[in-house]
Amino acid sequence: MKWGSAQIPVIKKMATEPAIKGISPDETLEACARQIIVSYFHEMMSYKEGAKEGTDIEFVHEMRVTSRRLRAAMDNFADCFPKKPFKKHYKKIRAITRTMGAVRDLDVLIVRFQNELTNLTEVEQADILGLIGHLQWEHKKARKPMLTLFEELEKTNFETEFLEFFRG
Repeated sequence: MKWGSAQIPVIKKMATEPAIKGISPDETLEACARQIIVSYFHEMMSYKEGAKEGTDIEFVHEMRVTSRRLRAAMDNFADCFPKKPFKKHYKKIRAITRTMGAVRDLDVLIVRFQNELTNLTEVEQADILGLIGHLQWEHKKARKPMLTLFEELEKTNFETEFLEFFRG
């Protein structure tokens, strides 16, 4: 918390997630759970094409973050759904999170080292450029399982099955 000039706390408003439509105290827990899960799923999938393209690291980041939110919602509402089909969908979302995490971790390292280059001597820069080159190679390798997973999800109609199950 920051303090203003007269020792009055200045409270910064934190970013909040948009309200999910269809959520109300009049709805059953299961109906609300379905709406929350479907909403997070749509948001997560909205980043897929950008993540596949690979030109902006923020798509991978946003997809991973949203997949984690989706998993948290699924954890919270697991008891609202039949166990076996729920578990199947949960495992796929967990695989998405894990796969995106491997790519994201390398994105972060590459950007961090690129940002440090200006503060280094020529010799140090050469070493860091070598490291960045290696990390970019590792990044390319890490993207392959992500792209393979996306292909598998498309071939198995995962998106349709997921939405049919959670829409009820």
